[in-house]
Amino acid sequence: MSIGSVKSLGSLDPRAIYGTGVQEQTKPGFADKLQQAIDQIDGLQKRRDAMVEDMVAGGPTEVHDVMIAARESQLAFELMLETRNKLLEAYQEVMRMQV
Repeated sequence: MSIGSVKSLGSLDPRAIYGTGVQEQTKPGFADKLQQAIDQIDGLQKRRDAMVEDMVAGGPTEVHDVMIAARESQLAFELMLETRNKLLEAYQEVMRMQV
């Protein structure tokens, strides 16, 4: 084993290894993730609306593609509503707790 490899071990910063004293990169929080999900659902609904308008205007849109887009946006919206309901129930449960 060479001396050079031993010296390189001494150059490690324990603060960086254990995460103290060094600023960590900010990770997206819950609000950011929730906003991303809402934006994705909004995008699906806009895509569905555009496909419906194109089909009504006589564009080259297939009916089954429009139905698939409509169902996909409906399922995404229903999932968002159920997630909201569960979060609201959890919040209400926490608020009912005795301190």
